[in-house]
Amino acid sequence: MGLFSRLKMGLVLTKDSLLVMRHHPRLFLFPIVSAIAGFAFLALFLGITFGLMAVSPEGGALVGLFLVYLALTFVSSFFTAGLVHQTREALSGNEVSLRDGIDAAWEVKVPILVWSLVAATVGVILNAIQSSDSRIGRLLGSLFGLAWTVMTFFVIPSIVFERASATGMFRQSASTFKSTWGETPISLAGVQVVSLLVLVPFALVAFALFSTQLVLGAIAVFLLGVLVSFLISQTLQGVLKTTLYLYAKEGKRPDEFDDVDFDDLADDSGRQPARGTPTSGGFH
Repeated sequence: MGLFSRLKMGLVLTKDSLLVMRHHPRLFLFPIVSAIAGFAFLALFLGITFGLMAVSPEGGALVGLFLVYLALTFVSSFFTAGLVHQTREALSGNEVSLRDGIDAAWEVKVPILVWSLVAATVGVILNAIQSSDSRIGRLLGSLFGLAWTVMTFFVIPSIVFERASATGMFRQSASTFKSTWGETPISLAGVQVVSLLVLVPFALVAFALFSTQLVLGAIAVFLLGVLVSFLISQTLQGVLKTTLYLYAKEGKRPDEFDDVDFDDLADDSGRQPARGTPTSGGFH
């Protein structure tokens, strides 16, 4: 598949993933519960951090930062695992269930914890590099951070669907990205564009309120916009992770994606993605 066809596929998947979200609004429950749990853990671990800093200012701050990264990464990854699992259920024509998603995530809690430990360690290192006085160090840190984000984008689907080991999750994720090297970046860019488009109307209303001296109202509207934008972008990203992963591994596409012209998206060898037998609300 050529570069243009891959970019086109990425745009189409982003657009049609919005249809999946519209057809299955319960998918939004996962980022909502994740945000609530994340704030609860953040409050807890910030308290621990301040306690550690009182004992040892420098070492306590580093340990506290690691614990905060670990807690937030685990909570986010746990509910993303549930979202990914239930997205596949939705694409297979089944009803979305918050409880079933949580149960599925609980079954792979150990790999999620391992991933969270690694991600928290890398996060602390990147934070240290990007906080340095060296411009070269900050640049290298930013580049490594981007590469790390791309390389680990499919870690959670690998854990959920493949039951990947500690090393296998990174290998599977990198392999999946290699198979979707054009679709994944453009899809990620699509998520950012959608997030911005959702936020713009709230920002305009907030600006209008601010210009009439309604400062508190402007702040409230803008924060609401940020929250709505965050929930939509997180849900969209989870849906995209699932569809891209299944497309890369199984060559399948859901019914919502029927507008993809597969004659145009055939790869360079002329081979086309597997279509299989249509099922009600399921995969082709």
